[in-house]
Amino acid sequence: MGELFVGGRWIDGGGPELESIDPATGAPVWQGREATSAQVDEAIGAARAAFTGWRDLPLAARLDVLHRFAKLVHEEREKLARAISLETGKPTWEALTEVASTIAKVDISIEAHRERGGTVERRVAGGQLVVRHRPHGVAAVLGPYNFPCHLPNGHIVPALLAGNTVVFKPSEHTPLCAIEMVALWERAGLPPGVLSLVLGGKSVGVTVMEHPDLNGLLFTGSAATGQMIHRSFGGRPEVMLALEMGGNNPLVVDAVDDVDAAALIILQEAVRALLDRGADPNATESQAGQTPLMFAASAGRP
Repeated sequence: MGELFVGGRWIDGGGPELESIDPATGAPVWQGREATSAQVDEAIGAARAAFTGWRDLPLAARLDVLHRFAKLVHEEREKLARAISLETGKPTWEALTEVASTIAKVDISIEAHRERGGTVERRVAGGQLVVRHRPHGVAAVLGPYNFPCHLPNGHIVPALLAGNTVVFKPSEHTPLCAIEMVALWERAGLPPGVLSLVLGGKSVGVTVMEHPDLNGLLFTGSAATGQMIHRSFGGRPEVMLALEMGGNNPLVVDAVDDVDAAALIILQEAVRALLDRGADPNATESQAGQTPLMFAASAGRP
């Protein structure tokens, strides 16, 4: 099986070599090749060709695919969590919470679509008010490293539900997670071209972003990258742009006598932030007086 999923087929990447590394051990996790510009163009072309059929499919049929995907993720949760743990260094219990969030996003998106989508009509003074919601077309999803399944899925699920087609470019650090997740979408019965996967680093992301046939781009990642994307789309107001940009979760500790107690508090706040989904404990920092104090989540698997 190739590493790219384009037009309903798994194909080998034709670009430079790509490798993901286990942060806990430094050992290689996955090896393959990036997509070429021609393969990105093929993926977006396949998405364009599949758009009308997917858009015109009855909502109930699209819902069936989403429900099958959620069921498959549940069945394969251990395998998907293993991929997340290996490529991000998260302990297994935390990787499993991400898988659970990936599943939960399906029902959350369906409920949001039910509340906000569809057609609204009402009489107003002098006429009739009609609000209709329609899919944009071909959407690109650029995913982050820290939640490689849940956060991209947070864009992919509602985009597909609304009738859009998607080209997904994950973080270059988590290709295995993306492959495993897209394989489940394939098994769920998505028609060819509705969801494509292209792998690679910044150059592949830029190729996707600059493609003239995009109708939308959905990004979760760093503030610097998000600002660059925002600037590049300044002259393309017809393209829907959604940016979710993050950062560190600073915790300042000043003039403490008990460094061990301070470290414990940092640990507790990092875990609380994780449970609230407000921050990633892998990026919690604190500073005590003049001396930087850094906490990093355990890279162990339990």
